[in-house]
Amino acid sequence: MKKPTWEPIAEELLVALDAWLPSLKMKVAQQALDKGDLAVLERLLKEKQKVAPDLVVELLPESSGSLLMVYIDGLVDSERLTTITTTSGSVVEAFARSGASSKKVGQWDEVVTSFLSGEVALLRQTVPGALLVDLQKSPHRAVDIPHTEQSIRGPQEAFVETSTIKLAQIRRRLPAPNLAVETIPIGRRAPVPCHVVYIDGLASRTVVDTVRRRLQALDLDTATNATRIGSLIRDHSWALFPTVRYSERVDLVTLHLQSGKVAILVAGDPFVITVPATLADFYRTTADYSTTWYDASFVRMIRWLAWGFGIFLPGLYIALTEVNPDLISPSLFDIVSGSHTGLPFTPFVEVLVMILVIEILREAALRLPTILASTIGTVGAIVVGTSVVKAGFVSAQIIVVMTFTALSLFSGPAYELLSSWRIMNWLMLLSAFLLGVYGMLVSTLWLSVELVSLTSFGVPYFVPMSPWRPKDWGDYLWRAPWKRLIRRTTDSRGQDLRWMDS
Repeated sequence: MKKPTWEPIAEELLVALDAWLPSLKMKVAQQALDKGDLAVLERLLKEKQKVAPDLVVELLPESSGSLLMVYIDGLVDSERLTTITTTSGSVVEAFARSGASSKKVGQWDEVVTSFLSGEVALLRQTVPGALLVDLQKSPHRAVDIPHTEQSIRGPQEAFVETSTIKLAQIRRRLPAPNLAVETIPIGRRAPVPCHVVYIDGLASRTVVDTVRRRLQALDLDTATNATRIGSLIRDHSWALFPTVRYSERVDLVTLHLQSGKVAILVAGDPFVITVPATLADFYRTTADYSTTWYDASFVRMIRWLAWGFGIFLPGLYIALTEVNPDLISPSLFDIVSGSHTGLPFTPFVEVLVMILVIEILREAALRLPTILASTIGTVGAIVVGTSVVKAGFVSAQIIVVMTFTALSLFSGPAYELLSSWRIMNWLMLLSAFLLGVYGMLVSTLWLSVELVSLTSFGVPYFVPMSPWRPKDWGDYLWRAPWKRLIRRTTDSRGQDLRWMDS
């Protein structure tokens, strides 16, 4: 008879014990915190040091009993901490005299989260709870210029990753006494603070409540970045077009706050989310408000015109050369067909080849250092474009069409909208190849229905085109003079629409 083996059962028991042990330690630590038992807390924290060598646990003498000080090395101001702890007399009183903000807590999970965030936890013998002292001095990079949203005129200040500095940047540029900041921690295993910023009395209460409710409903291990948070809280998670705005510019975020929008700051990410965000918001830049109205209007209309060329030009070229050549004049058809004489591929295949070349050049330019990227992008485009024409793979007309299309698509000020229009470019190209101009009309109709059906935190995405709001057109396709911009646009749903009295 075969003897039973206990190894699988033992392994299952060990797995169950490993899963149960952390919760048991939390209960023991909570009981020790309630009693002020420093011996138990010190032993648990010393065990934690085996996997967290930057965790500092010091037992300090105190007149009223022992004092346990816990913090993370590198996240606190070490010079200030040394000055406080070396002062003669009571250490607790020295912390109180230092002027650092402090608070008393009674939950062990809150104590752990606090000293992992850069605060100093003080635990006293036989005294329940812990005293948390804010001596944070986390490493951060210096404030730099925006790299993804560059502007010729206006302020040149970008956000950094540290939340306290981001809040200070907003307050320095927008010293509004009713600027409200709400902190919502996100994450079960590693809570990350997310700050909801808005102007109380101006921002829509409905939008603020929606943002707060959606952030609190997130069930994540941690908040990794702003893009993930924005994708999870927006209205249509599967929509092709972005319905939240990301920006690293301080002046753009403060402008949105003044318009009645709500900003969301995620710790560790320099990009700030602003909602609601309509399609028109992605074509407004801070440079539009730092120059004359006629220059801003001209540039903005150029952006809209470039959008049309970038979406429709390749598909229209394929439709008129391969499917519906009867719609163009005979002389123009002779020129187009003559350029393809002797070439091995059809215009549709040539367009696909050039799209592939452009995408490869774009990815190469993004991955290379800045100095090399500009050189590779320019030289590569010239060399590849000239070579493919001389080699007889594509015609010179395709080079012109695709170069103009790429420049038109990249003229958009918001990077997150670029991928949406590139996909639409492919859709228009495929529709034109299959059904010609009729296919492009059907795709355009689908695009219009999609844009009209989208919303951003309850705001129609295609406003002021649909629903039709003529009063918002002063800051839509063009920018009216300042004396005519006496009201905010309704897409922000601000409680007060007046910029100034007329």
